[in-house]
Amino acid sequence: MSFRAKNKGGGKSSSLPTLDLHGYKKDKVFDAIDSFLVKATRNGKARVRIMTGKGKGVVAAEAKRYLKAGGYPFQIEKMENGKNNDGVLVIILD
Repeated sequence: MSFRAKNKGGGKSSSLPTLDLHGYKKDKVFDAIDSFLVKATRNGKARVRIMTGKGKGVVAAEAKRYLKAGGYPFQIEKMENGKNNDGVLVIILD
């Protein structure tokens, strides 16, 4: 499993470590997020991004379910123009 960092110039948080879940199946989401957050916490990261994409919303729903169950506060990423980037979650680890 690999974690791909994305640094596309959309929102203010685009320089944060990012897990790109595009193309993931529902049953792989929990493990991918868990590994990513453990690594980010171990490396002292205060915030990270998870790209769920928009699609049918299955991956996004699983990601939010995992984060809520784990007690991780998160928010929808805001773009520079002030609009929500609904396909990206920003997770607060600090």
